[in-house]
Amino acid sequence: MQEKELENAPVRFGTNLGMILELHDMYQENPDSVSDEMRFLFENISSGQAGTAQSDIDHSKVKSLLRLIDNIRLFGHLESDIYPVYTPDVKNVPSLDFEDYNLTEDDLKRLPASLVSVHLGDYYDNAFEAVTQLHSLYTGPLAYEYMHINDTEERQWLKETIETQEEISLSDEEKKHLFKTLAKVEGFEKYLHKNFVGAKRFSIEGVDAIVPLLDHMLELMADEGIPNLQIGMAHRGRLNVLTHVLEKPYEMMISEFMHTDPMKFLPEDGSLEITQGWMKDVKYHLGGSKTREDKGLKQRISLANNPSHLEVVGPIVLGKTRAQQETTDHAGHPDQDFNKAIAAIVHGDAAFPGQGIVYETLNLGKLNGYSVGGSVHIIANNRIGFTTEETDARSTVYASDAALGFDLPILHVNADRPEHVLRTIEIALKYRQKFNKDIVIDVLGYRRYGHNEMDEPTTTNPLLYKEVKSHDTIDEIYGAKLVEENVISEDEKKETIQSVLDEMRAAHDKIDKGDTNVDGQLETPEVILEGQDNPEDGISRERLEQINEDLFQYPDSFTVFKKLSNVLERRKKPFEDDEELIDWAHAEALAFASINQDGTPIRLTGQDSERGTFAQRHAVLHDPETGEEHIPLHVVRDSNATFDVHNSPLSEAAVVGFDYGYNVEQKSVMAIWEAQYGDFSNMAQVIFDNFMAAGNAKWGETSGMTLFLPHAQEGQGAEHSSARLERYLQLAAENNMTVANLSSASNYFHLLRKQAKYLDTEKMRPLVLMTPKSLLRNQIVSEPVSAFTDSTFKEIILPEYKRTKVKKVLIASGKMAVDLLTEQRKNPDDEVMIIRLEQIYPFPSDKIQEVLKGLKSLDEVRFVQEEPENMGTYNYALPFLLEMVPEKVEVNYVGRIRRASPAEGDGESYKLIQQNIIETALKS
Repeated sequence: MQEKELENAPVRFGTNLGMILELHDMYQENPDSVSDEMRFLFENISSGQAGTAQSDIDHSKVKSLLRLIDNIRLFGHLESDIYPVYTPDVKNVPSLDFEDYNLTEDDLKRLPASLVSVHLGDYYDNAFEAVTQLHSLYTGPLAYEYMHINDTEERQWLKETIETQEEISLSDEEKKHLFKTLAKVEGFEKYLHKNFVGAKRFSIEGVDAIVPLLDHMLELMADEGIPNLQIGMAHRGRLNVLTHVLEKPYEMMISEFMHTDPMKFLPEDGSLEITQGWMKDVKYHLGGSKTREDKGLKQRISLANNPSHLEVVGPIVLGKTRAQQETTDHAGHPDQDFNKAIAAIVHGDAAFPGQGIVYETLNLGKLNGYSVGGSVHIIANNRIGFTTEETDARSTVYASDAALGFDLPILHVNADRPEHVLRTIEIALKYRQKFNKDIVIDVLGYRRYGHNEMDEPTTTNPLLYKEVKSHDTIDEIYGAKLVEENVISEDEKKETIQSVLDEMRAAHDKIDKGDTNVDGQLETPEVILEGQDNPEDGISRERLEQINEDLFQYPDSFTVFKKLSNVLERRKKPFEDDEELIDWAHAEALAFASINQDGTPIRLTGQDSERGTFAQRHAVLHDPETGEEHIPLHVVRDSNATFDVHNSPLSEAAVVGFDYGYNVEQKSVMAIWEAQYGDFSNMAQVIFDNFMAAGNAKWGETSGMTLFLPHAQEGQGAEHSSARLERYLQLAAENNMTVANLSSASNYFHLLRKQAKYLDTEKMRPLVLMTPKSLLRNQIVSEPVSAFTDSTFKEIILPEYKRTKVKKVLIASGKMAVDLLTEQRKNPDDEVMIIRLEQIYPFPSDKIQEVLKGLKSLDEVRFVQEEPENMGTYNYALPFLLEMVPEKVEVNYVGRIRRASPAEGDGESYKLIQQNIIETALKS
């Protein structure tokens, strides 16, 4: 390419010549890698037209045109027809009128259409026609934001896909089907509103088109051979989605409003799966799963259960989707197929920018450990929160703007234009399949009633609701359009709308009003109350030794970092010398390997979980010269399941939610989340409260998720000391979880194996484990190989003791127990016995009571803990202790006083306070 040619080009570039030469190199390699205007320039030059371009084209007009079309693409959405009611006044919108760019119609007609866009050259005769079409396209009922995307290929693909799409033209049959769907959606809401006055249902009215959007999505997925759709959404529209996407019968839904038994109307063919817990939940929190075959492919649609915390279900749905995409029945990493499942998350417009978990969830989109190959985010944009309008709810123009930072395309669409709404999902699915990235569809509508149907919204939002009350419903609007187009008659329109009400009345009449389903007892199922046993583990020394040898089988080309190699080599010694001990991390590796051999996959995630926060795990090794990775657990022989470990992003709520969802969908996988420090779990408390602890009781949703929460007072200040053990104990009831604070590496080994054993059974439950920090390498915690073979998990650990001599019993857990044992070994005292409380919930009352009964000289039981008195285990354990101790035996507390903060901020203060607790506890 010559400078002279560039000088004669349609647009002069002056000092930007170097950049142009670089762009030309890119163009020669791939013409689509540069912008349309650059491609037009290079095509002219390469075809020898550069010399004539100077005389044929007014350069200033070309520059003006390029500015105009850039602004149409960038800002067209600000002038678009995307608001059914209450159109906002957007300030300082750049003009998109060609006359404001010093252009006339004649000017544009003299310029080629290809200058507007190369891919439009074959469609239009000149730039005027192309610009007119472009303006109409970008300011219509479907608007686009994609020019912010950094990736040129993506941006070019979206540009071409948008600008060359055929006009929306449904067949008459497709229009009739769409109208019938909208009539069902709207008719359902109208019937409930009339017959159950004031009952909360959080109607979809105003964004009704989301239902046909999801239905159309299933058709498009079937064309792609994708069998699973995972849906997450809050309250609004949930009942309608359950009814018309998951096809939950009208009888079941109406039964719930009448407080009769909906399960009597569950389809007998097994196509609809509805679970419920013994405590149950309000109808607009419930989910379900439906198997449909009407789209030409057997498809399973799942709607996740969700509490009132609007957006927390998002990462859970992603985890469920990932679980469906993965195959885990072999050693190594799971195999993942993005085309096995798609996630569709329906957000509220106030919640999407308002809830931080949305941002955390979007950040998971392209991460190796969390990607699901692109999710579809649908904003059910009511233009209002509870009573809060947009101007008070966010600092951005659109509710969707949080997605801009993740380079995601956003499609804004008028909810009253259902044909355009269907077009959005067509574009969205094509994009997802092409780039495996998330995409956002912003369905802009309104909310016909208040936040719930008992509210009167006019009192707080008079101007908005003045427009809403005079605005026709979607069935009337779209029905009238089809009548005008002679697709249906006025009578057909009325009959269709009436038929939905008739169908619902017929369903209503099938329900016996006297057959109430109100339970005043809500008894816990017997299988739940039975709890879990601690069967003999029975793993041989030979098997453990072989596992240990396999963990040192490195590829020939792999070199272990020398300092780390010395650390790992120590793990050979316990199998060579019975005096050598297995520490915590070594015990974990042996447990994980044996669990994999037994056929249970493991997924472990958390901040820095590959190495371990305290440089203890080293699940992933790195060659210091090449950076090559090696995972020792992947080469253990006879392994029948995957081991998958990932360093997570700096997120707790979304990551915990993701792994919870993964385990709920794939209950046979041991899903583990590890906090960098236990107090970080604070940020995911909503997942523990609403899902992990209560999901089974509310929804019949079972989980065997495991939490590793580093916990202990070690003089490091208020944070990183406490995993807030007391919070889990407060949530613990009805055998809904196991809570443990261990002081033994072999007990850790056996507890992990026990947790894996109960996965995917009726007795599966989450495990909340306070894991050690300084104890990771402590000699008291570490144990010989013999402690790992032919044994079982111990809820309490007892020392050797003389029954007749014991006067004082100390009960302690975790590091506190180890601190007491360490001191007692210096000064043995047969009168003081330390019971190591390993399992805290369910509380092992019977085992402790059996020990206490045999101590005839016992006069005092001391509960010792490192946490302040108002935290930790004490307040939870006290009622059990008072009930079990023999008469005339005192129960006393030894530990920190009640505090607002969980730990001292000064290390020296910690030492003094901790030593005082130890000495007070051990006094005879």
